Amino acid sequence: MFRKISLLVAAVMVMASCATKPAQQPDVQVGTYTISVVTDNVYHIQDYNDANPAGETFDADGNLTHFNNCSDMYLLVGKEKSLLIDLSNRIDWADNAVESLQKLVAERIGNTKLQITFTHNHGDHTGMLPAFVSNPDVQFLLPRVDFDRMRNRFPQSQTEMYEDGYSFDLGGMTVSTKLVPGHTPGSVVFFLDGQNIAFTGDAVGSGHGVWIFDRSGFRNYAKAVPELVEYIEARKDIKPAKLQLLGGHYWQKDWLTLKEGEPVMGMPYLYEMRDLIEQINAGTAETEPSNLSNPTLDTYFKNGNAIVVWNAQFAAELLLNE
Repeated sequence: MFRKISLLVAAVMVMASCATKPAQQPDVQVGTYTISVVTDNVYHIQDYNDANPAGETFDADGNLTHFNNCSDMYLLVGKEKSLLIDLSNRIDWADNAVESLQKLVAERIGNTKLQITFTHNHGDHTGMLPAFVSNPDVQFLLPRVDFDRMRNRFPQSQTEMYEDGYSFDLGGMTVSTKLVPGHTPGSVVFFLDGQNIAFTGDAVGSGHGVWIFDRSGFRNYAKAVPELVEYIEARKDIKPAKLQLLGGHYWQKDWLTLKEGEPVMGMPYLYEMRDLIEQINAGTAETEPSNLSNPTLDTYFKNGNAIVVWNAQFAAELLLNE
């Protein structure tokens, strides 16, 4: 049986993961955020602290007593530029969230120019835009598919749109992009070139599954995941066995069953997701009611650690249209 997600879960949540943190570099709290080190000059920032822990807490009777749909950001610091991927939830449970985020970013980027981008256009990944939108020194680089119609939210003179395959040159560190539509039409995965690390947002889920909201979303996802696998396997700078997928909601990792030494998410997870899509298309996938409040998301389709949260009727229609 799958563990049930509380009905209080916000409308968008999907998968997260993180690299193993060096033992000599413990997590650091700055106001409303907790920061850990992924690798040299790469930071994982989560919107929680001791006063508001990440995820769900239950009492002895199984009743939900606390919930924080913690969302993750990743800060990459090059020699000339820094890149902040995503802006987490809009924090309304503390008064110092804006100042905390500004402070922790400024302390780590030094004199490099800050660029901000997003894995996709959902509120739990764009929520802290107010912390930077009025800063004339920040550049916003936005994936066009999800953000073209929302560009008026960003300062025109500081904003550029980019297409699939765009590359960020941060100086001694480059980041390439791969469009993986499904969760949203423009979900993007960011690869830290030469490092066996990718930042996936909600594109392939974070433990509680990748949420697919309509028929076209699943059609896009069913095509995008096999293409993602092929893309990774074709890149000479990536060793698939060592690849770590760092997602958008690390707290959901408690749903994953991992082998010793296996990354929270990696290629085994993607292979299971690719196979799950085939099973859904064939009508053979293991299923269970999700008990979520959104009728479109009424079913968990599962294969190993891979979960697609979608609609049973929509899936049945796939077979009827064969």
